[in-house]
Amino acid sequence: MYNTTGMFSKDVKDPKTSIGRYLRTNFPNTKPLQVEYKGSAGELVVDSLGANPGNVGTAVDLIVRLILEPDETPASALILFPFNETYHEVVNALAGLAGRSGESELAARAAWGLALCVSAYRAGAAWAPLVPDLVRSNDFTVDKMLEQADGAAVAELIALKELAEERLIPKLTAPLSLGPTFDLSKLGPTQRIAAEADLIAGGLLIDIKTTLAPRNKTGLRPDVLKADNVYQLLGYALLDYSNQYNIDRVGIFSARYGTLTEWPLERVTSLMSGRKFDFPAARQEVWEMMQQDVA
Repeated sequence: MYNTTGMFSKDVKDPKTSIGRYLRTNFPNTKPLQVEYKGSAGELVVDSLGANPGNVGTAVDLIVRLILEPDETPASALILFPFNETYHEVVNALAGLAGRSGESELAARAAWGLALCVSAYRAGAAWAPLVPDLVRSNDFTVDKMLEQADGAAVAELIALKELAEERLIPKLTAPLSLGPTFDLSKLGPTQRIAAEADLIAGGLLIDIKTTLAPRNKTGLRPDVLKADNVYQLLGYALLDYSNQYNIDRVGIFSARYGTLTEWPLERVTSLMSGRKFDFPAARQEVWEMMQQDVA
């Protein structure tokens, strides 16, 4: 039986799900990669000022996408109300401001508003009621959404955007796939899970993380690599059953530290599995596992 929460990001963190168990069984050796990451970790550049960390993370993902594709509204921001024209008009306007505005504060506020729309869809109205309530009360406007970011959110997003423009964007190569979905997560009859990665650039699958590392004994926050970060990348690559994106490297952009760390996919799988790993065969196994009846 295929055991899933329905959300890839949740499955990866839960060893009781089929994907979570598969990743931990086949890639148990996380320590070597974590030690290697720690040895080359950068220093903290953009600290938290108190803004909601989850919405900061979502906003930074959107900011990077809109830097690279400023005229394309991310689908994840539109899907909450797929048939509401007013909702789409406001979201498209926010995306235009976030991607095109030369005023850094205005762009940051627009990105924050967009992130609230994405978060509302992912969490559900019960947990993120702001946007659904505004839409239902006919108070969902561009101005209202621009008001939602406080000073801490604006300052963090401006600094994180500048750091990404300096240290991530110049390193990306074509072809670019923004918010890619995979054979097993695309909308349609073969979809078995909800999964959307951040970015694939020239075969490099990138996860953007904005988390802060815990303080050490000296009070500093040197960057760390969590096992779930690697499992998420490997899981995305496994979902690419047809090898549509020709993923040959995986990487993490640590947005608050301004560092892009990447590894050849073959090296990561060999190091973490302890053997020469047959990735095409593993993709077949995952495909077959996910065709089973849901538990």
